[in-house]
Amino acid sequence: MNSRSARSTALKLAAIAAALTTCAASGSNGHAAEPAAAEADVVAESAAEAPSGKTIHGLSLGDYRIRSYYQVDAQKGTIRFSLFATVKDENFGEMQRLVEEHRQKLRDLVIMATRLAPLVVFQEPDLATFRRRVLVRLRRAIPDLKIEDLYLSEFDVTIKTL
Repeated sequence: MNSRSARSTALKLAAIAAALTTCAASGSNGHAAEPAAAEADVVAESAAEAPSGKTIHGLSLGDYRIRSYYQVDAQKGTIRFSLFATVKDENFGEMQRLVEEHRQKLRDLVIMATRLAPLVVFQEPDLATFRRRVLVRLRRAIPDLKIEDLYLSEFDVTIKTL
């Protein structure tokens, strides 16, 4: 492992820990700011103490670069982000197995949700609507998936007018 990928992995773990700590400190389902992190395709895990005393873990769902075409607006967009899920401690082992087992299906669902989302959704500061759309698709397709919440990092939208 070279130093860049080690640093990248460390930054991702720090980003997840910061997001989980902020979520736990707020005592609600408030959304933490999207922390910046470097890219890597590693299953990242981190733990933080939830308000109820239960530990929650972060699980990487992958890095995405998705192109979308909006014919009505005559625009082409590229959306880039890294997606992470929070899972309770008692479900963590099972969720790791499910994510690895269904990795391609989860990736397809995230891509589909991203392409079907209107551009307005990506202009929200906390991306709550987009995260909810992705979470609903994931839960609908794989009911055994016990994801508490989704977090995005390295989010970037580039829009070009055709």
